[in-house]
Amino acid sequence: MGKHLPKWMREYIVSSVPSRTMVEPSTSTTTDQTTNKLKKLPLDGEKTTTILLNVEEDIKSLIQKLAKRVEIGNGVDIPEDQLSSLPTSITGVVVHFITKGLESEFGIGFENEPRSLKVRGIASNYDKKVAGKKRLLTRDQKNDLLAKTSMTYYETKIASGEMTIDNVMYAIKDAYERKANFEEMGYILPPKKTEYPFWVDEVM
Repeated sequence: MGKHLPKWMREYIVSSVPSRTMVEPSTSTTTDQTTNKLKKLPLDGEKTTTILLNVEEDIKSLIQKLAKRVEIGNGVDIPEDQLSSLPTSITGVVVHFITKGLESEFGIGFENEPRSLKVRGIASNYDKKVAGKKRLLTRDQKNDLLAKTSMTYYETKIASGEMTIDNVMYAIKDAYERKANFEEMGYILPPKKTEYPFWVDEVM
């Protein structure tokens, strides 16, 4: 029937049909090109701040499970080898996916790796420390974490305008959660500055 169509219509139909010899672009090639074109922004590791995130409890729960490498539930099963590449803190997991999103959506990266992501390389060592009941924090690190659970720690930062009240509330909440995470695994952070952190079943 096609031979009875006007010549102009036959040419239009032919030109509108995609060629079967067309080759879809390789995903890996596209990824390589994106990586090569990644715009690196400066990142000053000495200057840190906090951000306030109000999210649904289910989102926070998911992030916590990813950081702790525990079962997600609801039929979701992530292979352990994939979880091992994630940071072991809530902040680290959030920053991990933010950086991945910036790279894939806008081709933006950073000249240095964010500090919260650097735990990825020692995740297995951290797990071994927990399993072997080894020291997780130094005394100074313990004292610093406990100090961050108090408003007085941030008074000068608030007065100088370096932090807002909302920032401080988030920082205090984050410090309390980190403290609670340690205590949930049986790692005690005594309030006295001269005392070292210890495991609950450790002989003192």
